[in-house]
Amino acid sequence: MNQGHAALHERVSRRVHSAVMTAMRADPKAVAAFVQDSPGLDPHTRDFLREARRLALTCATALTAVLEGHRPDGTHCLACGTLECRTLRRIAGVLAAYSVRPVPVDRAEAWRRADACLARGDRPTVPIGIEPFEHGYVAWPAFDIGEGDFVLVIDRITGTVTRWPRLPLDVLAREYPDHEVSRPDQATSPTHGTDA
Repeated sequence: MNQGHAALHERVSRRVHSAVMTAMRADPKAVAAFVQDSPGLDPHTRDFLREARRLALTCATALTAVLEGHRPDGTHCLACGTLECRTLRRIAGVLAAYSVRPVPVDRAEAWRRADACLARGDRPTVPIGIEPFEHGYVAWPAFDIGEGDFVLVIDRITGTVTRWPRLPLDVLAREYPDHEVSRPDQATSPTHGTDA
């Protein structure tokens, strides 16, 4: 695929990921309570609302599988072998028609992602500090967990968590966009963050 298609693949992937994250954030118990307590709903709407989260997750996961097959491989689509992937263009058109846009990660979601990253294995949950900046959130454990002095950066658009050395926030804010530019080919340098 050409550079335009590689960028299109990235945008489409972010939109699909956004749909997954939106569905994952929905509280199934709250949805069930809403459906139960809404007497004006017709049976079809009630059934749809009960199943909406599962349907969204299923469809977005299926789209993820399609996008994995139709990903850039140098200058061509891996599945089609063409410079311009018609499947990718069609998916992009559908997502645009229905206004599927990435939902920015909020502070609560950033905290959840940092907590999940820090609580891996048998490590107990630790208090976490969170600070917003232009491109996302910086999170750090409130006390030493035996892994050195570091921070986690949670990207505002993708939700990706990367581990960084503890830097002043203004320095991190300057360095982070350069890291994101290098991410598509997974190139990182010692001054940039690494996947957490």
